[in-house]
Amino acid sequence: MKNLILIKPSKEYLKEIRDYRNEFFDFNSSFAGDSGLRKFEDINEWIEHCRLMENKETVPNSNLVEGEQFMLVHEGENRILGMINFRHYLNDHLAEIGGHIGYCVRPSERGKGYAKTMLSLCLNQCREFGLEKILLTCDENNVASKRTILACGGVFEITAIHDEKAVERYWIALLHTPKPPRNTQN
Repeated sequence: MKNLILIKPSKEYLKEIRDYRNEFFDFNSSFAGDSGLRKFEDINEWIEHCRLMENKETVPNSNLVEGEQFMLVHEGENRILGMINFRHYLNDHLAEIGGHIGYCVRPSERGKGYAKTMLSLCLNQCREFGLEKILLTCDENNVASKRTILACGGVFEITAIHDEKAVERYWIALLHTPKPPRNTQN
């Protein structure tokens, strides 16, 4: 999985974001980890929505928390392989069933290990943000997501029932690498 990077959505990727969105409809597949992309026919509006979500003062809906939206691509290529959303903190809903991170791999790219790589890269973002542990959830029957979470260090906590659906909760402890001391020489 060399040369895979997370990038933030931008107008440079308009066509690729549209293609990514359309593929989910073509495959009749559920969306996740994409800041509500399904609801946006205008990709420019979605990109703006993602930018607004990054700051507490501009989050467009009081039920949401600030976070960062990323797309997984091969460095130097534009094809979007997956999307992942990192929520900076948990509100009541996210603490119960949503977690700090949501992600999804495009239907035609599933089963190739992209989810694990994408989650690993996002965990670095969480570390840089200063979190010590993160909550991830998945539907009880989502075997692929469960494997991804476990492969990235997830520890099962409990299965919770929400709206008659079983949701598994996992925690990942983030080990922090100490920052090197500043050069104090004058």
